[in-house]
Parts: sequence; structure tokens; C-alpha cells
Amino acid sequence: DPPSLTHVVSSGCTGINVGQVVRDNYSNDSVFRDIIAKPKDYRNYEVIDQTVYLKLIDRTLLCIPDIFVNKRKLREILIDEAHSLLAHLSMKKTLAYLRDHVWWK
Repeated sequence: DPPSLTHVVSSGCTGINVGQVVRDNYSNDSVFRDIIAKPKDYRNYEVIDQTVYLKLIDRTLLCIPDIFVNKRKLREILIDEAHSLLAHLSMKKTLAYLRDHVWWK
């Protein structure tokens, strides 16, 4: 299995600590700020150490806020990194990989 996307981005050339950036910016996202404020009101989500995860039957996915990091959308950075990590395989495989690791609305 390929390594975790957030691990790759955090240790890669982007120099972005994804976990920290995500935690620090949930309050700037219209979807996730409410979940952080009242996690018990959102049964499909789990908040662990100020990090929001979407709970699925077989796994949890890191929730990615809609934010900019160094003038680029974090989501765009994650898509680019996933595509590179998978050696530029098809869009279908890139999307499948993203769906296994992260979620956003």
C-alpha cells in the first residue's frame, strides 16, 4: 500500500505539516467550524486532538478544510501530491487514493 497522503505531504518537498495546518484552520471553514464547536451534534464525525475525521463503516478519513496555504488551496496541494505519489497514474486511481485518506465537502 502507498504511504498515507498526509505523511507524504508533511515529509515531502511542500514542507507543509498537514496535521497542524488542518487543526489550525478548521475555525476558518464553514463546514468544520461547527463540528469543532459541537462535536457531539455530528454523529458521522469524530474529533480527536482537535482534528476532525469522517467516520465510515471501515475507516476514518481526515477532514480537510477549504483553506489556502502559501497562496494555494490545501486541497489542490493534496491532489497534486497524490497524483505524484502514484507516479502520475490515471485520475481514477488518484481519486480512489484520495478517497481512502481524506474527505472534504
